[in-house]
Parts: sequence; C-alpha cells; structure tokens
Amino acid sequence: MKDISPILKSLGFLESEIKTYLTALALGPSTVIDLTKRAQLSRQAIYVAIDALTERGIMSSTLVGKKRFYSAERPEKLLAYAKRRENEMNEHIKDLETALPELAMRVGGERPSVRVLEGKEGLRAYLVDLGKENPKMIHELTDREALLRVLNSEEDLGPVRKHLIKTNSFLKAMYTEPIISARPNSEVYALPKEFIGFGADITVYGNTIVLVSFGEKMQTVIIEDGKMAAAMRILFEISLKEAKRNFTRK
Repeated sequence: MKDISPILKSLGFLESEIKTYLTALALGPSTVIDLTKRAQLSRQAIYVAIDALTERGIMSSTLVGKKRFYSAERPEKLLAYAKRRENEMNEHIKDLETALPELAMRVGGERPSVRVLEGKEGLRAYLVDLGKENPKMIHELTDREALLRVLNSEEDLGPVRKHLIKTNSFLKAMYTEPIISARPNSEVYALPKEFIGFGADITVYGNTIVLVSFGEKMQTVIIEDGKMAAAMRILFEISLKEAKRNFTRK
C-alpha cells in the first residue's frame, strides 16, 4: 500500500496529525487512550492533533455514555479538504502576483538595491510606496511643469500629499514653477527661471533615493542604500542653504 504520509505533509499536516488520522482511520471510533497506545504519541499530542484535524473537517467525535470516541472521516473528506486547500492556494498565488510590484520595491540587503520602473505606472507605484513609508523627512528637487504634464495634481499627487501631511512628514524641496501653495511642515523654494526645463525629479527619504526622468520613455530608478541616501541628503542641505539666501520661499 502506498504511503500517503508525504502527501499529507505537503498539505500542511504535522507528523503527529498524520499518525493520529491514520491510526483513527484504521481503528474506527476510538478513545484518546486507544489512539495514544496505537499511535505511540503522548495524550497531549493526540488532543492537539484531534483539534487540528477536527477543524479541518476530517475528524469527528461522539459521546457514548461517559466516554468520548474519536473517528477519522472517510477518505473522501480528506480529498475534499485537499481540493479546498488547492483553491485557497490558487487565490493566494493570485494575490501574490498582484503584490509582486510592491514586494519588489521592498527588496533590501547589504548591497544597494536598484530597481527601474517604466512609464506612468512605475511612477505611480513609487508614489504609493512613498505614502506607505511615512518618512519623517523628505528632500526633493522637481521640475514641476514636467511632472504635471505626466500626473494629475489632484488624482495622482493629492492622496500622497494628504497622507504625508497627516503623518507629519517634513518636506524640504526646490521646485520649478508652477508651485501650488506649500503644504504644512515644509520648506519649499522656487528655482530661478534659468533652471527650468531639466525634466526630472530627485527625492530622498529614509534609505531611499528616487530618480525620475519625465522624458518620452519615462523611467523611475529607485536606489536603496543608507550611505548613498545620507550623502545625497548632505548635498540637498548644502543646496537648501543657498536657496534660503537667494531663492523665493513658497
């Protein structure tokens, strides 16, 4: 007879649950003492296994007089459980496929993590990630005119802006015109006209540097490295000191 233990293990059954189920299947209605002796498991292990198997719908009990007898359900119930697990797993796979872009943005490690996202959807994915990070400080240099040609100020940028205001993220930024009124908790400067038209965005928050090109083949490059981000923040702070002296604050 084929050993089905590996099959049951693949369905997530523990060794004690497998022994309990197969023993109960062979014995028929049995007491815990009977199962303990035949399966060679402790009484506590049998009780835990019975609870897990009953929850799966493949074991049941009946009270006869003052004794409780436990029975393994027929193998057809086991097959039905396996099919339910298959359906659940297929749903989990679909959910995982949907979550892959977000998971990819969270890959870390000792080496710098570099990801390149294409088009508007890549930029939107980055904005969603930024909103979920709740960074305490954000540094940003943006060609606003180029940005607003790609994304809608209210639909695409509004939710992220509102979330960052709500979470008290402080923004230090240098923008080209047009600049809508600066949000609370911000230090925003308007770049002089000679800097208009560079068509890109640089954002630094936490251990992340984001570089966005607003050209025909729009790309969003995300670099995760604490030391690089720290160095970029130094450059921003030096630039902001110059901006404070010479640029218009919004």
